[in-house]
Amino acid sequence: MLVRCALALLAAALLLAAPARADGTVYRASGCGEYIFVSTPGGFSVLRADSGGAVKDGDYLVGDVERFGHSTLFDRTQNRSVFAQVAERNLTQAEIRQRVSLRCRSPLGDNPVSGYVTRASGCGNKIFVNTPQGFAVLERIAGGIVADGDTLTGNFSRPGRATVQDRQSGSSLVVFVEDLWLSRSAAERKMNAACRRQR
Repeated sequence: MLVRCALALLAAALLLAAPARADGTVYRASGCGEYIFVSTPGGFSVLRADSGGAVKDGDYLVGDVERFGHSTLFDRTQNRSVFAQVAERNLTQAEIRQRVSLRCRSPLGDNPVSGYVTRASGCGNKIFVNTPQGFAVLERIAGGIVADGDTLTGNFSRPGRATVQDRQSGSSLVVFVEDLWLSRSAAERKMNAACRRQR
C-alpha cells in the first residue's frame, strides 16, 4: 500500500513538473518552402517541416512550438498532424521579419518594383532606393553609374542577386539586394554608416 501511494505521488509530481505546452499561430508559411514562422506566447518561433507548404498562414498549431528539437504538432485549422523541427524560439517581431525576408518569397512575387534613388553618391557601391513598400538597400555588382534621383525598376523584391534598369540612363545594372522595406529612419542610419557626408 505504501509503495502504491509513493508511486502515485511520484506520477503526480512528474505530471506537474512537465513543461507547459506552447501552442502558436502561423505568422508566415506561404512562399517559405520548408520554413514555418509561428507566433507564440513567448515571442516567435522558426520551424522546419518536410511538408511546410501544406501549412497555411493563420493556421493554429497545437503542441510545443517553443521547445528545440523535433515535435509532432496538430494543425487544428486543417485537422492534420505536422512533423517539424523547432530551430529558433523567443524571437522578437524585428528578428522574425528579418528571417521571413531572407527565407520567403515576397508577396509581390515576380512583379517588378520601381523606386527612386534617394542616395548613391558618396556611398561606394551602395544604392538606397525609396519604393512604395519602403526603402531597399542595393549593392552594385556590375553596370553603369546611378545618380541620386534616378528611377530604378526591376525584380528586387527579395534578398539576393537582381537586375535593375535605370530609366534615366537606359542602362542595366546587376545588383545584390541587401535589405528590403526599411523605414526612413532605418534607411537613414544605414546611409550615415555607408556614405560620405554631403557638402
